[in-house]
Amino acid sequence: MAMDLTLRTKFILVVNLLVVLLVGSAAFLMELRQRNAIVEEVKKRALILARGLADASANSLVTYNYVGVEQSLAVATRSPDVVYAVVLDKEGNIAASSVRSAPIQRLLAGTDVTPPPAGTDPIIRQRRIPGSSDETVYDVWVPVAIEGSDQRWVTARVGVSLESMHQEIARTRWQIAAIGLISLVVGSLSSIVLAQRITKPLQALTRGVAAVGHGDLTQRIDIQTKDELGELAHAFNDMTAQLARVRDLEERLRRADRLAALGTMAAGIAHDIRNPLTSILIFSQLMSLHHDDPDVRQKFDRVVPRELERVQGVIEDMMELARPAALNLEPTNLNEVLTQALELYEEQAATQGVKVAREFDPDLPFCNADRKRLHRCFSNLLANAIQAMAKGGDLAVHTSLVSDVPAAASPSAGAPPDAMIRVTIADTGQGIQPDRLSSIFDPFYTTKEKGLGLGMAITHRIVEDHTGTIDVQSQVGLGTTFTIHLPVSP
Repeated sequence: MAMDLTLRTKFILVVNLLVVLLVGSAAFLMELRQRNAIVEEVKKRALILARGLADASANSLVTYNYVGVEQSLAVATRSPDVVYAVVLDKEGNIAASSVRSAPIQRLLAGTDVTPPPAGTDPIIRQRRIPGSSDETVYDVWVPVAIEGSDQRWVTARVGVSLESMHQEIARTRWQIAAIGLISLVVGSLSSIVLAQRITKPLQALTRGVAAVGHGDLTQRIDIQTKDELGELAHAFNDMTAQLARVRDLEERLRRADRLAALGTMAAGIAHDIRNPLTSILIFSQLMSLHHDDPDVRQKFDRVVPRELERVQGVIEDMMELARPAALNLEPTNLNEVLTQALELYEEQAATQGVKVAREFDPDLPFCNADRKRLHRCFSNLLANAIQAMAKGGDLAVHTSLVSDVPAAASPSAGAPPDAMIRVTIADTGQGIQPDRLSSIFDPFYTTKEKGLGLGMAITHRIVEDHTGTIDVQSQVGLGTTFTIHLPVSP
């Protein structure tokens, strides 16, 4: 599992990594350049020593002065990095030699001792000392000819060790390592300080955003810097101030909406209850005056209970919307419920010239539902559809089993939808204005002269209580389609 690193930790790690890369690259380049420079210097020095020894030995051998050869050899081997020096006469025999150790002797014995011809360029070769893991020498041969002749007179062979070079490089490595360690410490401390300066304001912003997310719009970020973080803090403070003003305005609008809804509800209740109460009051007065009249008593017995039922219906609608009753769930055939609801409006549809088309899936599975409440839901939709076609039209009612329910219409949005029952009720009425379409399920919203505007709100509540969804699409002059999705019985 990947580690979740904080921004501060990432910043420090990146800075330290850059320091390591820079110091490492610098160390590599410095060592490479130093090694090349030292190697060239060793080659040049070995060549100078060999030429000097060859020239001095040639002058001594002309007079057969072997003591002079020994002296020249001693001068050449005075430097500690010259591990051997050999002077060969014109026949290739050793005239004088100086060898520091037995491994060097084995090195000389294991190489070709035949001197190069006179007049050739010096030969420089790199050889490893036997018995040593990494100690090497530059083996230099310099032949000298007799003046005016191409005959070789003397050959000088000098071996210069590279050990001093390795020691110098090792010292340089330690120096670079010390500089790198100091740079790493300084870089780490600097990155910690800089990361603190960057992340501290960000942490303050994070806490402020979290507080705003929980509804605290009094949060303000106190960052006085003039950089981008300061601008971000200033923008955050402006945002919270604007959000506070917007929330205050929304609260005022909600209070106004509640008062408007209360006024609408009061007007609707007054309208729907006033007429029945007026009828009851009139017949009560008539009964007090004509209680012996059989016709008055007959009308009283017929009208008063009916009007009381209207009042009771208004109260029940209010109660159902405010506090829905518990569902009496049972396996239900929606085709039967729709058929029963359509029977209530067959006569009204025929009177208005509305043609009803049914297309029910005969293999429709049962839905675990409250039959009475779904009957009311479908009745509300059918009544509205028929009322919207006062001059006739077509009413289509369909049922089907679908599995391609859109995520937005699925009761578990975002999850793979299961098979659901789709009920579609479509009319060719006058349609709904686009600006009113989003409000049709709001309580107390109505465009009719009569009614509280609770029918569609109750319909929406019934569908939601069954863990279903209801969607509406409408075009002015073409009609309206309601689509309901309900889950299949398990």
